[in-house]
Amino acid sequence: MVDAIVLNEIEETLAQLTLEEKVSLLAGKDFWRTVPVPGKNVPSIKTSDGPSGARGDTFTGGTKAAFFPSGISMGATFNPDLAYEVGQFIADEVKSKSASVLLAPTACCHRSPLGGRNFESYSEDPLLSGKMASGYIRGVQSKGVAATMKHYAANEQETWRLSVDETIDETTLREIYLKPFEIAMREAQPWAVMTAYNIINGVHCDSNPLTLKQILRGEWNYEGLVMSDWFGCNSMVESLLAGLDLEMPGPAKKRPVKELLAEAEKDENVRAAVDKAARRILTLIAKVGKWKDMTPEAPEVSREDPETAKIIRKAGAEGVVLLKNDNALPLQPKSLKKVAFIGPNAKATVAGGGGSANLNPNYLTQPYETFVSAIQEINSQIEVPFAQGCIIDRWVPIINAESGLCRVGGPGSEPGLLAEWFRGYETKGGVVSSTVFKDSSLFLVDTRPAELTVEEGFSVKLTSQVSVPETGKYNISLSTITASKLYLDGELLIDNWDFKERGNLMMNVGSEEQVRTIELKKGQWYEMVVHNASIWPKESPSDIFMQELGAMGIRVGLAFDYDNNTLVTQAVDAVKDSDAVVVVVGLNNEWESESYDRTSTKLPNQQDDLINEIAKVNSNVIVVNQSGAPVDMPWAENPNIKAVVQAWYGGQEAGNVIADVLLGKQNPSGKLPLTFPVKLEDNPTHMYFPGKDQKVEYTEKLMVGYRYYDTGNVEPRFPFGYGLSYSTWKLGKTVLSTTELTEGGSLTASVDISNTGAVAGAEVVQLYVKRKVPTTSSVKRPIKELKGFKKTHLAPGETAVAEISVDDKSLGVWIQETGRWVVEAGDYEILIGTSSAESALTVAGTVTVKATWSWI
Repeated sequence: MVDAIVLNEIEETLAQLTLEEKVSLLAGKDFWRTVPVPGKNVPSIKTSDGPSGARGDTFTGGTKAAFFPSGISMGATFNPDLAYEVGQFIADEVKSKSASVLLAPTACCHRSPLGGRNFESYSEDPLLSGKMASGYIRGVQSKGVAATMKHYAANEQETWRLSVDETIDETTLREIYLKPFEIAMREAQPWAVMTAYNIINGVHCDSNPLTLKQILRGEWNYEGLVMSDWFGCNSMVESLLAGLDLEMPGPAKKRPVKELLAEAEKDENVRAAVDKAARRILTLIAKVGKWKDMTPEAPEVSREDPETAKIIRKAGAEGVVLLKNDNALPLQPKSLKKVAFIGPNAKATVAGGGGSANLNPNYLTQPYETFVSAIQEINSQIEVPFAQGCIIDRWVPIINAESGLCRVGGPGSEPGLLAEWFRGYETKGGVVSSTVFKDSSLFLVDTRPAELTVEEGFSVKLTSQVSVPETGKYNISLSTITASKLYLDGELLIDNWDFKERGNLMMNVGSEEQVRTIELKKGQWYEMVVHNASIWPKESPSDIFMQELGAMGIRVGLAFDYDNNTLVTQAVDAVKDSDAVVVVVGLNNEWESESYDRTSTKLPNQQDDLINEIAKVNSNVIVVNQSGAPVDMPWAENPNIKAVVQAWYGGQEAGNVIADVLLGKQNPSGKLPLTFPVKLEDNPTHMYFPGKDQKVEYTEKLMVGYRYYDTGNVEPRFPFGYGLSYSTWKLGKTVLSTTELTEGGSLTASVDISNTGAVAGAEVVQLYVKRKVPTTSSVKRPIKELKGFKKTHLAPGETAVAEISVDDKSLGVWIQETGRWVVEAGDYEILIGTSSAESALTVAGTVTVKATWSWI
């Protein structure tokens, strides 16, 4: 925190700043930094994405960084203490990128299983989301780095994300979508908050008087910094008066200094708001240890730290959820001769979802290699055949320097692709700047040389020599933000100069992928050149922010033209005589990403067919699924599918995490932080997501996730809070500290938990409250809600007491008619168990509230 001396200095500096200097602070300097005022010793501080690690100041291909498990994987740990540890390590990563502000955590609740950014967030449940976010925030800030809780609020979809107008009743808004933020304000006090893009009940989040002014600044007394999401500031004065301190990125778009200064000079309310916002910016600078520190920004560095790798592997394993196990896991290598390893993700490095949560990892691990290495350490004679099974790429895979099949120039030249910047549209004349990229996905939003201006126009030439591993038909693809052409050995192969349609690539501003299929020969090198000019095709949808920014983007794909039917047949042939089959399926950062939502919960591209066909010829099949949200599992009840593992996105240690769990080096202890429905149509938002004509109604109200399934008696595939173990567990009788709850009081449930199995592990005891009293609220209430949980790690035969506390406000409901939180008189049933399913819960007792109380 900031001591009294520095607080006085902040006030002194604020008094010395001119009004114009104060106004200049209220928008960013560039894409990642705040504005300095050197004459008054006010430094610039740097921000960095994101939830899964510190990427630094380059969106793609930047400084290598540690890649942590995604938010949903952390949510599955049900372990806020582990989130605290992870936060500490991520803070060190932030410092290595010379940044002071981490743009994380993402704490919005999952409304629909189709949400493209679900993988970034923790859960469908606001309590779990808030507790996990609180642990993460406290960990980050314990190292002097600011955490930025986002996206405030109700950012549950990416479709029309900049403009979607959400109709949400206030009870639902407060009890579901604001609740994680409220919990974190109370338990972790994040130093910064980022507003969401979307509109709530007709008003953008960056200037919403209810969520920002009344609730965040008023009821919660939040005095930390509030910044906009990037290009998410939609007004000049309105946002400032509502409590938005900082427009990002810079230079200012909605808050140009001259115009805002004029408003401040003529209106004392605006001047007062400028003072408040400037004070909060100065205070944040002090909190992160940069007060009056005018030292030049140090270069970014990569830190491959063994202890960081350990915590990533530990956290990834603790989030893995064992969904089914008919004595198939853990595998016993000494008794096996052949274990087939099959599937589109078996040899893939699936570490996380796409968008701002992505980064350039220190390294990646893939399941097959790590599994083979680990299992053959135990039994060197075991065979582990591999078959692809099917291809699940949404787009043609990019070219990667690590493959050894692309180089900047002739023989012996550097692996990679050379990008050169030019003045004008023709990629002619002197090269202004050049960079060698290690793969062919270039989202050039923050790397344009400063001397190239949008008004004058500029261009990029991407050059590489490419080769292929075998002769055959190959797909070559091109997508760009602006006009482009791709040449192969001097011949125009793809003309994307006047494209009309935009797709989901490059944050929804990339063109639809253009694909050509041609014959290529092994051993031959082909010169590939892409010309990309800063010309927005006239008939293509425009993006005013990206145009003003001068954003460029090039994505080139090159891959063998596979046939999935053939691959499935090959996989079936490969597993017939195997003792066990591991099938690794799922999604990746092309299917789950910022800027677009999924359209289906089915596994894409014949993965279900692959699993079903393998199960016809082998009776010991283990399915490992990697995804950040629910997928349909129509094969889960098949008796030949002996085990199902939900592995999420485990970051750079994902391969090791899967191998550890399959071989029993780690006992899975994850619990589902969201419900897996049988099919998409079963989920409560099916009829209302993503809405129509850029509007969406939260018609399901409080019936989000398990609240809906439990209340409506809709049987899910797997319930919220569910997860198996290699251990067995026994819960003793629960003792309640009181049978009566009064204002200012609390309730503690104490339950003995015993590990009755043969291996060490962990179990999560969950406390749900079922209302036995009718509510005065006009909004239908769920039959029960999670109100507490405790994860306990135990050795074999060990017993411990799990204590879960519920405070006096935990039973409160928002009564929209009176505008107050109320704990209503009556009886509340306390349920204790290991998932939200009724069969997994026992009634621990009843707590009575004799007199109603309320608060704002």
